Amino acid sequence: MAPALDPLTWLPNQELFRARLGQLLDGGRRVALLHIDLDWFQDVNDLLGLDTGDLVLREAAARIARAFPRGALLGHFGGDDFAAVIEAADPAHAARLARTLLGACREPFVVDCLSLRLTASVGIAFSTGRATNAAGLIAHACSALYRAKVAGRDRCYPGRAPQN
Repeated sequence: MAPALDPLTWLPNQELFRARLGQLLDGGRRVALLHIDLDWFQDVNDLLGLDTGDLVLREAAARIARAFPRGALLGHFGGDDFAAVIEAADPAHAARLARTLLGACREPFVVDCLSLRLTASVGIAFSTGRATNAAGLIAHACSALYRAKVAGRDRCYPGRAPQN
């Protein structure tokens, strides 16, 4: 089966995202990858059901799309895992975008007259524009995301910095 868009969020699924990220890296592009996870999302599914969870995921995808510049590569890895890639991997710019997204996710998610308070955690990894492959960059971003969660959630953690 060919890589495709996720039918829930209409963002590239993980396979398509990896392929497009690989193309950017193969072309020598310097990028920042932001791995995004919704904090406390499992509670929404467990307490309010999968249909409510799906509505939250759709809204989260829309907020992610609004937080990043036009042309950013966005993806939905499944569940409450999302990713975004921006070119010109300036660490300060990537951190600003992550903070903007964190603020957007703090706003209540309103579903069927319920106001749901969630947050997000973001792990950031940077390519060098030379030898990094998609799987390695995603792994670095995933490690950074884990550190953000361990540090208390609702924050971003910068991973491997770009090398000149």
